[in-house]
This record gives sequence, C-alpha cells and structure tokens, in this order.
Amino acid sequence: MKLNRRASSLLVVIAFLQAGLAQGGVSADEAAQLGTSLTAFGAEKAGNASGTIPAYSGGLPTNTTPPGFKPGSGRWTNPYPDEKPLFTVNAENLERYRDALSETGKEMFKRYPNYRMDVYPSHRSVAYPAWVLENTRKNATSARLIKDGVALDGAYGGIPFPIPKTGNEVLWNHLLINTGVAYDAYATLWSVDGSGRSVKWAGHFTFQNSYYDPASSAEEHKKNGSFYHQHVYNWSVPAGSSGFAVLDTQTLDPTVEPRRIWDYDPATRRVREVTGLPPDLGLGSLGSLVTFDQDNLFTGPLDQFDFKLLGKREMLIPYNTHALFFETPAERILTPGHLNPDFVRWEWHRVWVVEATIRPGTKNQHHKKVFYLDEDWSGAGLSDEYDAAGKLVRGLFRPGMPLYDVQVQIPRCYWVYDLEKKMYALDQHFGDPGLSFQPRQQALPKLNLKPDALARRGVF
Repeated sequence: MKLNRRASSLLVVIAFLQAGLAQGGVSADEAAQLGTSLTAFGAEKAGNASGTIPAYSGGLPTNTTPPGFKPGSGRWTNPYPDEKPLFTVNAENLERYRDALSETGKEMFKRYPNYRMDVYPSHRSVAYPAWVLENTRKNATSARLIKDGVALDGAYGGIPFPIPKTGNEVLWNHLLINTGVAYDAYATLWSVDGSGRSVKWAGHFTFQNSYYDPASSAEEHKKNGSFYHQHVYNWSVPAGSSGFAVLDTQTLDPTVEPRRIWDYDPATRRVREVTGLPPDLGLGSLGSLVTFDQDNLFTGPLDQFDFKLLGKREMLIPYNTHALFFETPAERILTPGHLNPDFVRWEWHRVWVVEATIRPGTKNQHHKKVFYLDEDWSGAGLSDEYDAAGKLVRGLFRPGMPLYDVQVQIPRCYWVYDLEKKMYALDQHFGDPGLSFQPRQQALPKLNLKPDALARRGVF
C-alpha cells in the first residue's frame, strides 16, 4: 500500500515517540578519536597543563606485584607503597584548593578541625581487557538511549558511551562500570555515630553482571533479558540477620523489566518478592545513611531526575585506596566524625560533572544531586546530595581501586557522610582477617541467581 506524504510523516512521528526520544551514538569520525586524542575508553589521553594529572600510559599492567600481594588471596596491596603525600589540604590552606573539592568535602573541614586530605602523586591506574575496549569502540556508534534516557539499547561488554554528550549517558557509563562478570565477597559494612560508636554488618555477597560476560554476545545478552545487576546478599552479622538473604536484579530497560528484589527469611523459611520499595528507602545495613538509589553513588532508576551534563572539572578524589580497604583493620579506620585521614589517599583526576534535579511530581527525599565521576573509570568519584529546601545533607565518596592482575575495578567500596545525623558509613571493607574479594572469570550457574535458590543460599 502506497502512503501519501502526510501519512508517511505521521508514521515517522509515531515511531519517534514510541522510541521515547532515542538518542546516542556518535559519528564514525568522532569515534575515530578513540585511541588517538582520546584513550580507547574515551578519556582525554593528555595530562593537564599544571602537571598534576599525568597523561594516560596504559594503566597498571597485569604483572603488577607490589610487596605482600598474593595472587588468588582475595586481597590487593597498595601498588604504590613507597609514595609519600605531596601536600596536605587542611583548614589553614583550604581556600587554595576550594575548587578541587566537593561541597561535602568543604563542609567536613568546617565541622572537624582534625579533618585533612593527604594528596599523593596521581596515577591513572585504570586498565581494561582488550575485548572490553573492542566492545567500547563498537558501542561508540551503536549505543543509544531510549525512553527518555531511562533505558539503553545497542550496547554490550564495554563502556556504552565513551564520548558522552548528555548527563544520562554519563550515568549509564557509571551504571555499567567494568567490575568483571562475577565475584564472591566476604566483607563488613559499618555505620559510625558522632561519638565513634560503630555498628557492624557482615556477610557473603555474590554478584553477576551478564553485560560483561566474555562468553556471551550482544545478541545473546539481549535475548536473556539484558541483566546488568544480579546481586545476592547473605547476612551473618548481626545475629538477628543471620541466614537472611536478598536477591536484587536490574536490567537495561526498567520500563519492561523493572528492578526486582526477593528476600529469604530464615524464621519463616519463605522466599517473597518485595515490591514497591521507594528508591530513597534507607539501607539498614548502612544505618539508613544510604538509600537504594544512592548505593555505590547511584544505582538508579533514572526516571526520577533530569540529568544535566555540566562538563569536566579537575578535582581531588579518593584513588588507589588499597591500604584503606585491604590492609588496615576497621578499628584503625573508624574514628569519630570521619574516616581516619591517615589511610585515605587523594589524587588529582578529571571528572565529569552531572547535576540531577528531581522531576515534577516525583517523590524523593533528595531533590538535587551533583555527581563528579572519574573520566577513566566512571565508577569512581563523589556526590553531593540536597534536600527539598536546597540544603546539603549528605555526600558520598567512591574511590577508584583497580585489581591490577585481573583488569577490573573493585565494586561497592565507598563511604558516606551524613551531615544532618553527624554519622557516616563504610561499605564493603576487607581489612580484617577472614575477609576477601574473589573475582570470577566465568558467569555463575543461573540457578545461583534465581529466587528459588535463596533458601539454600541463606544458610551458611
């Protein structure tokens, strides 16, 4: 059937609306910058003019073996053990470095006279496997946002938008950070009040990201539901949570398959799906100092906020913090008011700055967020969180910490300062005996990540 011009135009408009304002994918000419003026993953290859940020030279090689590192141990030692701080930011010289700090960082200096930031030589230590870089090159021209940027299509196995043009694209890069296909972790989580009293949670955490399964393909990944986040939590501490298990899943298109959570209660021996949880619900394991959508800086959904890309900025962010998370017992880290500055390493890095403002008619206790995400690995960075009155109430700090022998970044190691409650929390610490992080080279059996397996997983 032949359509007239008016009918053809109408069909184009309908298709555009159905796609939900699809956008993304750079031209072949722009993509050609990858590996030339830009790194293969899209960051600026050159250093900065002042020399505080070096040029990218490939990151840490897989044969990196600093003193004390034992491959397969589940613990990674500091790759720069002999370095000393170049300088320290403190209350006296704060004005000199004000532009390099997040708003939460500035506030910490006001509240705590002993707060400081030891700044070390910057190292662009991030490295990616060759197959991830090849997929990143393909994604540059094929990945696109659909449904008002809430969903993603045309990407697999690499950074979806190595040359991002919008705030949503930067946030999708953050959601799809390369942490490998799967891991097992035995870690502790802590919340600390103003007096220094701490509450400990501990457990076994299993994670799978089929988006980064090297044995899969873009077609296979899409056919299997486009999961990028399948997480099982098995709690052992505190005593009241022992045996309790949770399965949390997310996909690339939450409008079709939204985030789903199941839990297993050992008291009733039943698995139930937990529906309707608000994104700003506090996580009990972190003293309710972190909400569902703040976990790991941001876990979505993207439909509650409008994301505006403000550009790039040179900032001090926590980086290469292996000593903090793997080498130091929690009792030495958890000091009143804030983490012990002796064990927090800060470096200069370039970050993407994205401002998120709440959409009209949306309910969330945080009405504005500002993200500062590392250009080399957007999983690292900072955030400032504001309430409905525009007051700064919370800030998160997520270090870049490469696991150098396997070319992935460790996920979920971060801390948060709650400025209203005068408390803070630390997620996934491995510095005490018996704790470890074990990356897997292959995907886990599917049964392990199904709701009907939770009952078995909930028993240690």
